[in-house]
Amino acid sequence: MTPGMRQMALFIQDIQMLDMEINLKFTWKRCNAASRIDRMLIDTALMGTFSGIHAYCRERLLSDHHPILLAFNAVTWGPIPFRSLDCWLKEPSFLQVFRKEWLQLTGLPLDQKLKKLKAPLRKWNREVFGHIDLEIQTYQKELAKLDLVAQDRELNELEWHRRSVVQSQLWL
Repeated sequence: MTPGMRQMALFIQDIQMLDMEINLKFTWKRCNAASRIDRMLIDTALMGTFSGIHAYCRERLLSDHHPILLAFNAVTWGPIPFRSLDCWLKEPSFLQVFRKEWLQLTGLPLDQKLKKLKAPLRKWNREVFGHIDLEIQTYQKELAKLDLVAQDRELNELEWHRRSVVQSQLWL
C-alpha cells in the first residue's frame, strides 16, 4: 500500500464508513489497463438499519467505468416504467403518431394517457425501427461478456477491436 492509500483507509475508518465489497475485481478499464478506482462507501450505522444491503457493478457499456449500484434485498420498486428512445425524436413520423394518439385520449388523467400511449408507440417503434430493444440487449450482452473476460485476462487486439465496434453500434 502506498502512503496515500493508507491515509485514505484511515480517513474512511475515521469517518465510520465502510468500503463495500463489489462483484468485480476492476471497476475501470481502458485498453489493457485496469484498476479498482471506483468505490461504494456507506455509513456503518446505515448498514445496521437496512438488511440485505449490497453493492454491485453493472455493465460499463459506453464508459470506461462500471457504474456501481447500491441495492436493498427487501425493496421492490414495482414494474419497469415506460421509456422512450432518443432516436424516436429524430424520426419525422413520431410526432404525427404521438399527436394522433394523444388527441384521442382527451379528458383522461395524465397517468392513464401515458399507459394508453404505450401500446401504439411500441407498435410504431417495431414498424419503424424493428426490434431495436433486442439489438440493444444483444450489444449490451456482448460488451458484458468481453468485460467479464477482461476481469481475468487482457483482451487481445481482435477482442479490443470487437469491443470498440460493438460499443460504437450501441452508441448509434
